[in-house]
Amino acid sequence: MTMRLTELLVPETVVIDFAPASMNVADAKEGLLAAIVADLDQKGWVADRRQATEDILARERVMSTGVGHGVAIPHAYTDGVQRLLAAFYRTREPVAFDGPDGEPVDMFFVMLGPRDSRREHIRLLARLSRLLNYPEFRESVRGARDADGAVAVFRRFGDR
Repeated sequence: MTMRLTELLVPETVVIDFAPASMNVADAKEGLLAAIVADLDQKGWVADRRQATEDILARERVMSTGVGHGVAIPHAYTDGVQRLLAAFYRTREPVAFDGPDGEPVDMFFVMLGPRDSRREHIRLLARLSRLLNYPEFRESVRGARDADGAVAVFRRFGDR
């Protein structure tokens, strides 16, 4: 059975106006990713916070996951989670993220998956990338007032 992005993204993994103190450190990008993993860990979605943080930061050092239009898709295969996890974080203030257009990023679509979820992980990343091609989708999710509103945008656009 194939998993849908809308099944993975639930209000508990959606955060609007995320503003962790770590964004004020010298490397805001790494601080933000560590804060996202810490938030997911605090909510019980991460099995090994240290491992998940190391893996998402290592992936980001290979090549920026900034994709343009104020969007990044940080992702990693990690033993730090027990099942595929999707999350959406919209920051209160945009963060420099080395995207192709040089624009700062305020929308982070995060995907963490165990190493054995590689096929599903790649399929969902491709699906998310297609969704992000729609300006109306980006504008709608950026304008969501809360987690339920953001999830509703995903459901409205479906798995196009």
